[in-house]
Parts: sequence; C-alpha cells; structure tokens
Amino acid sequence: MSPKLSHQIITVTLNPAIDQTVFVDHLVPGTMHRANRSHRQAGGKGINVGTMLSIGGASVAVTGFLGEANPSIFESHFRHHNLEDGFVRVPGETRTGIKIVDAKSDSTTDLNLPGPAPTKAQCDRLMKQLLKLVMPGMWVVISGSLPVGVAPSFLVEMIGQLRAADAKIAVDSSGEALTAAIEAGVDLAKPNADELAEFLGETPKGFKSVLKAARQLHHDRVPNLIVSLGDEGALFLSEKAELMASAPPVQVVSTVGAGDSLLAGYLQGLLRGHSAPDCARLATVYAWSRLESLVSALPDDETLSKRLARVIVQPIAPYHP
Repeated sequence: MSPKLSHQIITVTLNPAIDQTVFVDHLVPGTMHRANRSHRQAGGKGINVGTMLSIGGASVAVTGFLGEANPSIFESHFRHHNLEDGFVRVPGETRTGIKIVDAKSDSTTDLNLPGPAPTKAQCDRLMKQLLKLVMPGMWVVISGSLPVGVAPSFLVEMIGQLRAADAKIAVDSSGEALTAAIEAGVDLAKPNADELAEFLGETPKGFKSVLKAARQLHHDRVPNLIVSLGDEGALFLSEKAELMASAPPVQVVSTVGAGDSLLAGYLQGLLRGHSAPDCARLATVYAWSRLESLVSALPDDETLSKRLARVIVQPIAPYHP
C-alpha cells in the first residue's frame, strides 16, 4: 500500500508471530492434556507496541515481514486497531508462538516455531518501505527477534539509514540483535535485567548491581534506557532523571505483551510531551493493564486516572544538569 504519512510513530517487527495461548490445570511433560481454554491472536513485539499506542490515541504505522500464506489474522488486527499496514509480504507462513499456561504452578512454557526466511531482495524492499514511511524527528521502534537467515548486520544498515533520515530509534530485542542495534546507535532501549547482563557480559545480582549496570549502559551508549524488573517494576534512566516506578500487586492473566506495553506507554508519554516521571507512570499503567488482559487493552479514562495515581515513581538519585 502507499504510505499515507498520517502516522506519528512506526514500529518494525521483523519476525512476527501468531500467539496461541493454551491454559491447562497442570503441565506434565510426556502426558496427554485437555486444555481448559485457548486464545489466538496476531502478535510480535512491534505489533504489540503499536497496538497499545493506537489504543491510547496515537496514529501508528506497522511494518516488517509477514508470511503471504496466512496474513488474514494480522490484516484483521490492523483494521480493528486502525494500524497503517506497511508490512512486506514474503512466501510462506508467519510463525506461531505457543504459550502453555500452567494454572497450578502459575508458570508459562513457550514454544516458538520458525517462520519464513526473507531474501536479500525482500530486505531491500523493507528498507525502501521504511524510508517512505519515516519523517524527520519521528520515532521508529524496532522490536523482537531476527527472522531465519537475517543477520544482525541488517539491523545496523537499517538503523544507519534511519538515523540519516533524522529518525529517533528505540529498540527492544535481545542477544546479537540488541548488541548490533546498540552499537549502531539508538536513542532508547528496553532490555530486562537478564538482557542487560548478557549485553554487558555480567551477572547482576540484586537491585544495586542491576542499577549500576543500567547506569553504565545509559552513560556510555543509550540516552534513554528502560530496564524492566518484572513484578518489582522498572528503571527509567534519561538525561533528565533516574527513576524507579512500580505498580501495586496485579492479578496477572497473562504476561504476554506486558514489556511491549511498558515501552508503548513510555513512548505515548513522549509523544504527548509528558515529564519524565509522568512517562514512567504511564508506562507502568500500560504494562499493568496488559497483565490483566489476554489482549491489548486499556481501561476507561476514570480507571486509568485512578491507576496513574496508584503508581509509585521515585527518583533514584538527584539529577545534576
């Protein structure tokens, strides 16, 4: 489709997935199970980010690679959430990610199937599509894993061209993809504690160690850094503040998309011109809302305001300009 240039932000999902969540009473390997229920939806980290941004009122273009054999679930999702579809179709089926939720242990087992492998020509086509969609000063969010056969060097090339177009780059990935993106130069990154440790080649133990590692990465490489800490909350480090935000205890329905929603809420705050504490607060409420739902959703305005008031945002250290 022809880009409309009506969007405020772009998300890139190179390796999307159909999320199939299956609920069982107790998972016992090697035995037969009867599922209590299941839920199937379009997924992928960048799509999750874009969906929450759109629900919150932002205009969003989504792009990446999509299997041409099974696009209908994604196309329906894009229409329903008013997402501008900039995905490049490639031969084959978009992969499925199976998540088995064990009610007894309150744990989730992930089975991530492989997806299609884009060719060099299709990677070039995606790059051209991105450059048509992007405008100076616009945020581009690159999220998730790399497809089969796509090297981290493709991310380096992508980020280089986007930076030349004066875009602002946010990344949420892991392993070689995260390393390549950070070394190429990004404006925002959102690792969790384990991903942060892997990037730095360390093993942070406890909050102080994680904070030290986060400060190191923020000071050396990343102007805006979010480190998700699970049910403890998240760290938000920027040029204006170092903050820790946490929500009250949440009735978790599913953890799928919670980290993506955290990033979406923070970016939503940036788009609205919020202060650093208010961006952290909105990010936390977006993640809170996603934890309580199988699908991307936000509560009504009254409930949202009440939740914002219940989020605790504390400065970690004074800011010295």
